[in-house]
Amino acid sequence: MVNVGIIGSGVVGSATGKGFKDLENNVSFFDIDANRIELLKKQGLQATKDLKFVAKSSEIFFICVPTPDKNRNIDLSIIKSAVIELSKECKDKRDYFLIVVKSTVIPITTENIIIPLIEKYSNKKAGSDFGVCFNPEFLRETNPYEDFMNPDRIVIGEYDKKSGDILEQLYSPFKCPIIRTNLRTAEMTKYANNCFYATKISFFNEIHLMCQKIGIDSNIIRKIVQMDKFYGIHPWEHGHSFGGKCLPKDLNAVIALFNEGHIHDPVLLKAVRKVNEDIEFLNRCQINEKASTPIYSESGSIVKQNNESTYIRSFCKTTMNSNINKT
Repeated sequence: MVNVGIIGSGVVGSATGKGFKDLENNVSFFDIDANRIELLKKQGLQATKDLKFVAKSSEIFFICVPTPDKNRNIDLSIIKSAVIELSKECKDKRDYFLIVVKSTVIPITTENIIIPLIEKYSNKKAGSDFGVCFNPEFLRETNPYEDFMNPDRIVIGEYDKKSGDILEQLYSPFKCPIIRTNLRTAEMTKYANNCFYATKISFFNEIHLMCQKIGIDSNIIRKIVQMDKFYGIHPWEHGHSFGGKCLPKDLNAVIALFNEGHIHDPVLLKAVRKVNEDIEFLNRCQINEKASTPIYSESGSIVKQNNESTYIRSFCKTTMNSNINKT
């Protein structure tokens, strides 16, 4: 049984705290919103506006405060304030404690901002006096508790091994894969995950616009595409372009169909083509006499090995410098 403190008891914090409580841990919820505190109390949970109490009674803290501003951009002011106030209250703690960031922050925020703030205001040293982890959440707003209790995977970004060991032990009742990595990789994982979801939604919306124009039910298309065993995963090594007989041809054909039918500017599909062209160009620039760059087909197999001469490298370098000078 572990004493857990939840700092920020909104959607993520309440789901996290309720989940760990149901796994037979002692959980204290902190929030500055009196209505939220009362709601948690009515559910039989220990909730308070007294941060000192939570700091004193907990050994693992989860920072679950919001980070978006009113314009849907990232705003670190709330998490910085929460970390500062918690750190002040932890100044008198004699025992080692762990701070786990669940709030979504850009890569290296935990290293460059959060940890220095904890050290400054707690007067303690990371590694010896306290540990730090970044533990991204993958919860839907509609079913946060169910998602917390039934995760596909758990990602632990750790400051050091001790920090990761403690958090992994807390998650030991879960039977899903637990991936341990460094702080910045875990931070980026959250963004990659959400950006991928956003891209898939926009992609199918773009296809929907075409289907709508020519009398096709886009839901049937979506269901068929989702049956692909590679849907949602990338079976080949990143950093290489796609090629082969089908992918470039079919992509260009769909873009042309959009344009010729004046359906919609297929900005996402054009961006897919542009990224592929950029990757292929950069790989040609980085190539040398001994190395070769694979180009992949839709099945993930290599269809071409580029192995150009030093002339290509020289040409790319000149072209890149020329492009830089124009901007």
